[in-house]
Amino acid sequence: MPADLFRRFKQGGQPRPVAEGDGSGSAFRNQGRSRVVVHESEFLADVDRIPAMPVVVMRLLKEVGNQHVSNSGLEDLIKQDMVIAGRLLKLVNSPFYGLSNPVASINMAVAIIGQASLRSLVLAASTTNLMSLDLSCYGFTDGGLWKNSVTTAAVTRGIAKRAGADRDTSEEWFVAGLLRDVGMLVVAPFLTRNGLELRRDPEGNTDILRRERALLGFDHCWAGEQVGTRWALPDDLTVAIGKHHRIPTDASPTAMRQLAAVRLAERLVYAAGVGVVADHPFETHVDGVLLHACGLDGAGFASLMQEVPGIIADAENILKG
Repeated sequence: MPADLFRRFKQGGQPRPVAEGDGSGSAFRNQGRSRVVVHESEFLADVDRIPAMPVVVMRLLKEVGNQHVSNSGLEDLIKQDMVIAGRLLKLVNSPFYGLSNPVASINMAVAIIGQASLRSLVLAASTTNLMSLDLSCYGFTDGGLWKNSVTTAAVTRGIAKRAGADRDTSEEWFVAGLLRDVGMLVVAPFLTRNGLELRRDPEGNTDILRRERALLGFDHCWAGEQVGTRWALPDDLTVAIGKHHRIPTDASPTAMRQLAAVRLAERLVYAAGVGVVADHPFETHVDGVLLHACGLDGAGFASLMQEVPGIIADAENILKG
């Protein structure tokens, strides 16, 4: 997969724009229906039914980066939820994070990994159940969205490092990669209830937002923005969730790089087949415009592609347990 993608990058003709257009892709499998009329109020009601982030996680998100909070204060917060604490230690001690020595306590974890990394890992640990819902209508396997999201997050962080981002920025990109498709948790039940499945379009249309709108009138990026608002996520994270398929032309250079990195990471992970069936409907195309937008040149991409198989393997290993 990595070598093939790099070969396509070198040989591919004219690059496509980084922001996908409103193509006409509307192919889908259903049971005799071409469109389901869903009112905005119905979607918003389902947004309200999405479980809120655990209280401990929400408090931690607000405290991380606060110069007045001590490490001991963060430790006390994490210890209030022993399930999250246990998952956090598992992640910290896995090859996924890459520490050379084992971490035996929350105190040690907080001291070693720092506050920005702490936020990333706590979010990864706390989203396990939330993202393990049935999303087979999108072509995800059992628990596939969580597997795909965690792996995409890890690859996004790898892109950030390869593009020269600092540690805090790398962790912010990790979180954006992790939560980018949370809106699918809202849209999927409407597809499932109406017998609709999104799979690869034989005509090559890969504009997933266009296809969702053709079926339901709404898409998962719009739904994701509503979830981000409900969870009171930071503004830049909510933007990443809502705009990673439609990168605004007026985005700041910083926002552009983050959004493009998320797009590149998810395409590489979809190409690797992590958490999805073979005929999944998602874009896997990589071109020079996309690489440039996230801060990579040809050499940087080649180096990244040497690392991606290891990143994916490490993520898949921790996802087994």
